[in-house]
Amino acid sequence: MTDITGKALKLGLIGAIAALLLAVLSNLAEPVIASRQEAEMEAMLSALAGGEKTGAPESLSEPGILQRWRIADDKGWILKMEAVGYGGPMLLVASYKRDGTIMTARLLDNKETVGFGKKAESTVYMDVFSGFGGDIPIPRSATELGDRADLVSGATITFNGIVATLEKGSKSVKEWDNRR
Repeated sequence: MTDITGKALKLGLIGAIAALLLAVLSNLAEPVIASRQEAEMEAMLSALAGGEKTGAPESLSEPGILQRWRIADDKGWILKMEAVGYGGPMLLVASYKRDGTIMTARLLDNKETVGFGKKAESTVYMDVFSGFGGDIPIPRSATELGDRADLVSGATITFNGIVATLEKGSKSVKEWDNRR
């Protein structure tokens, strides 16, 4: 065996052992990660529902709405939705009163640009939408926000994606309430 062949075999063996160890660690960590994600979602649901209990998650066939949870005592809905921003798909969770009014919203997973689009991850940014969507239309431009416009400026595509998704959620909640 030549010196190069011996080194290649050793390197291949090291790579195979490393891949095996990574696979084992991944399998060990997977249940822990899933449990943590579930706990984080439960905490998020509780916060979005104002401390009220929520029902079991329901999957939907409506485009853009991934899941919904009923808030106890028929107080409204929490929706998990997919928005589209500058960086691509964004995961958004929002709670609505039965009339479609946004109670609160949070931006979760996203690939928005640092400095502009990432501002939408803050609760201050998303709280701008609270109270809109029922009888009061959701603001479609920063100028419609008045003195709060500076909170959302600089990330028009992100803002438009969030607004369109929150409007979709509001309309859907209103339709569900009218079907009753």
